[in-house]
Amino acid sequence: MDPEDISIDGNDNLWVVGKLASLGSYVVKYNRDGQALAKFGVPNSRAFRAIAVNVQSNHILVTNFGTSSWFMPIRVSGIPVGSEPVKRQKGRRTGLVLLAGACLGAVAVCAVLMPLVYFTLADLQVKVDKLIDERSQKGLEIHSDSLGETVNGNEDRHRRGAGPGDRPPPPPPRSGAVYVRWGKEMCASDVETLYNGVVGAGNYNHKGGSGNYQCLPLDNVEWNKTQAGYQHHSYMYGAEYQGGVGPFSTENMPEGITNPANYDIPCSVCHVVGRFAHVMIPARLSCPQGWYKEYSGYLMSSNYNHNSNSDFICVDGAPNLVPGSAANENGALLYLVEAQCGSLPNGPYVNGFELTCVVCTK
Repeated sequence: MDPEDISIDGNDNLWVVGKLASLGSYVVKYNRDGQALAKFGVPNSRAFRAIAVNVQSNHILVTNFGTSSWFMPIRVSGIPVGSEPVKRQKGRRTGLVLLAGACLGAVAVCAVLMPLVYFTLADLQVKVDKLIDERSQKGLEIHSDSLGETVNGNEDRHRRGAGPGDRPPPPPPRSGAVYVRWGKEMCASDVETLYNGVVGAGNYNHKGGSGNYQCLPLDNVEWNKTQAGYQHHSYMYGAEYQGGVGPFSTENMPEGITNPANYDIPCSVCHVVGRFAHVMIPARLSCPQGWYKEYSGYLMSSNYNHNSNSDFICVDGAPNLVPGSAANENGALLYLVEAQCGSLPNGPYVNGFELTCVVCTK
């Protein structure tokens, strides 16, 4: 037997429709134990393609009945299979098919008694399971509740009623990679800006203190249990561009400014949803295959001849400047980084060239 569709009625009976080459189109009703309770068949017709059960009116509805694609109600009271509904054949449960017909208008389809035919319920179950999967994938759910399945420690859902466990799970969090875009006051338009601020670090002339750069927010700065004056001997300074404009683009600088020297450096902290790793690659302007380019620019760090050293950071190649900040305070200082060959291999690197960088996410 080749089932085309299935349906479950309010009494947990399973209805199957399809076509068997030697018998024609069929409808079979099974109880929860897999026992065939009633069968109907129409020879020399196209396969029944779909079925729906109406318990209140005691009818079923099938499509593609006879030679046309239309609906045909059939009474579901059915014909009992007989005194021996289940037999054994090679160790597997089998059902005995007894067919009956009906009459429809001018189409004379009379009741017939067909030869006894065996089919294996195990084979049918495999096909029914496949149909259930296909229907579920199409959004036509067959609810396990109607089959009396239990959940949460064998507690029946119908008895305990709806509860928190029945609610759909919350949507997944909007998680992703977070990175700092050095030199830019805002992240890209398709990336969330968590906050923006200015670059800070230790003083260029101090022998101690921090060696890494921070993006300090400008809005909603919060304090807690502060003391006036200096007691702890560790300080944060604003960072300035040093040197000429070099290779930087001036397109994002205020009108009339062609040299970023002595201006404070903005920054923004960016959250990109759906990508969970990020990397800064020096000496590159493009990302590996399968990675997204967030921005590219130039490596910057502290001066080799100053007392403090610091991390290398990737500053955007078309940076912003903090307006009105060209006072040359000389706190933390950022310089373009140049290649030194000999210690670096010649060929890929060239003496004195400013090193590029790119930030990638995946």
